[in-house]
Amino acid sequence: MSNIDVAAIVFTDDTGRVLCVRKHTSPRFQLPGGKPEGDETKVHTAIRETREEIGIDVDPEQLSYLGTFTAKASNEPGHTVTSTVFLHAGVPTDPAPDAEIAEAAWIDPADHTGVELAPLLQDEIFPALTPARIDAIAVFAGARDGTNPANAALARGFGEALARHGITLVYGGSKVGLMGEVARGSSKSIGVLTHHLAQYEIQYDGLDRLEVVDTLAERKARMSELSDAIVALPGGAGTLDELFDEWTNQQLGLHRKPIGLLGREFWAPLVAMVDHMVAQGFMRPTDRSHLIVADDPDELIAALRAWHPPVPRWM
Repeated sequence: MSNIDVAAIVFTDDTGRVLCVRKHTSPRFQLPGGKPEGDETKVHTAIRETREEIGIDVDPEQLSYLGTFTAKASNEPGHTVTSTVFLHAGVPTDPAPDAEIAEAAWIDPADHTGVELAPLLQDEIFPALTPARIDAIAVFAGARDGTNPANAALARGFGEALARHGITLVYGGSKVGLMGEVARGSSKSIGVLTHHLAQYEIQYDGLDRLEVVDTLAERKARMSELSDAIVALPGGAGTLDELFDEWTNQQLGLHRKPIGLLGREFWAPLVAMVDHMVAQGFMRPTDRSHLIVADDPDELIAALRAWHPPVPRWM
């Protein structure tokens, strides 16, 4: 069976409905998008097709990456179609169907009774829009209390939020500093210590499980393996090392886990430096915009669940 490669964009409105199009030659709705021309990248294909089909100009920096999906082709019998799908941030202006498009419609992915959909849209793309399941979060935090009591309260509050949401804490296993505060707030925790640190008796006694590894690099790798998302609380050099290790891996496409910073006031100087890196051309704007920054633990967890990764550099 022959395969057709396409690229498409998901636009959503404030209620979660998705902008779909129907061709004159088909009764089934699909996403705006189409086949590449020449040596176009996937991103450029999706942007050009969207402009041609519904008259919407898209800034590539406003796109996230949903994934690549394959299903039976809707309009070409005996073919499959593989679509690289991007997500657009924000609601577009009114679409204006053109060329081969008969109509555009906003369709609810959870309730599309009576609407005929392309197999790719119905069976693969709509299910992929469901908020991510997060069962465990790796938390990086300082091993000191710091000078601002608000940071300790923030750490304890985040641990309590993890407990409310039934999320396991994965962290460095210590009882001291903000690390201890977040652990005392949580209801289930996994600690990862090195043999070197274990000898100093800093282990938190309330851990549900402790894992001991040889090196700090192995510690970071194991925490990442055990988690579905990453959150950094106020901390020092070790916290920054862990944060930038994971953020670099995300930017390189080595994992698709959301990363959040909790505590806007503490992180403001770092965020300003990141903005400076973007302005100087050393970081993509999309990598900056995909870093979540929040003050409220519950809002942060909601944002982690709704997150989608930036477009990989090679697309």
